[in-house]
Amino acid sequence: MTHRRHPVRRPHHGRGHTLVELMIALVLGLVLVGAVFVVFLGSRMSFNTSDNLSRMQDSARIAFALMGREIREASGTGCGNGGRADNGIARRNRSVLNAAQSATPAWWSQLGAGIQGFDGSQVTPAVAVGTAQGLRRSNTDALHLAGAYGAGFSVEQHDSTTNQFRLNTSQSGLVANDLLIACDYRQSTVFNVSSVSGDRVNYSVGAGARGNCGTALAYDIGTVCPTASYQYDPLISRLTRFGASAWYIGNGSNGRPSLYRVFLDGGPEEIAAGVTNMQITYLVDGSTAYVDASSVTDWASVSSVRLTLSFESQDGGVSTASAGERRLSNTTSSTVALRNRMP
Repeated sequence: MTHRRHPVRRPHHGRGHTLVELMIALVLGLVLVGAVFVVFLGSRMSFNTSDNLSRMQDSARIAFALMGREIREASGTGCGNGGRADNGIARRNRSVLNAAQSATPAWWSQLGAGIQGFDGSQVTPAVAVGTAQGLRRSNTDALHLAGAYGAGFSVEQHDSTTNQFRLNTSQSGLVANDLLIACDYRQSTVFNVSSVSGDRVNYSVGAGARGNCGTALAYDIGTVCPTASYQYDPLISRLTRFGASAWYIGNGSNGRPSLYRVFLDGGPEEIAAGVTNMQITYLVDGSTAYVDASSVTDWASVSSVRLTLSFESQDGGVSTASAGERRLSNTTSSTVALRNRMP
């Protein structure tokens, strides 16, 4: 009997990686991680740049939209349908507010010329130049605007004896202490509302800067506070909210420049962050060239305003600049005509 021998298989032990192979694998892994990291950084940089650019565009849109609307309405009275007639009514305006009766009236208390600009070196009474939050930054222009805001309300009757206007609606939304401007085809008056009841708007003598010095509403330039009575014609009279605003570049809440607005006797409002500078020029009737505020001698003859605003990104390190804070920056201009001074 023959027996076949089978070879004995020895157990096979796995062969380990050499040091060179491990180092090559480590290098390849590091290269892969580095590539992913570079892509991540590039994507993050792109996102930050796009986000900051978007916020700059938002600031520009807000700034030009709000300022443009108020410039267009500046010196309006609510009568005259936004033309030369309205400008004539605005020139025959008196304010019976207490704040308007001193030798130096409060800047917000009267219609005046409806618009007044201030170069970077000129002082505006609305806000001081300083380094604290909300104060005006040096070497930046400022702008004061005043006029009727909104559509207003038709007057059904004016009783100068009982000091009362009756409107064509009982849903005006007016309340006590509102500042209004009354107008007809002859004149206009800025006054304070003492009370509102339905369609009746009452006014009386009051204390404080917003109070009325008297109840005579005539265009009386011979006294400090008007004394002549005037009956507004109900066929054309209107009551409209009166507003006055000051626009300027101030120190923002984040320590950087921002566009600010002061409305009437209120405090500073931060409107748009990242607005670093504002330069304004003006077109005067009879001229074809825009000039600085210091060259304007009659603000009632200004018919158009050219705004030039400079913007910066909220974050640094997002531009391609090789030095400095590397913020994105842009300068944009817009020209706005005063509606009531157009032919």
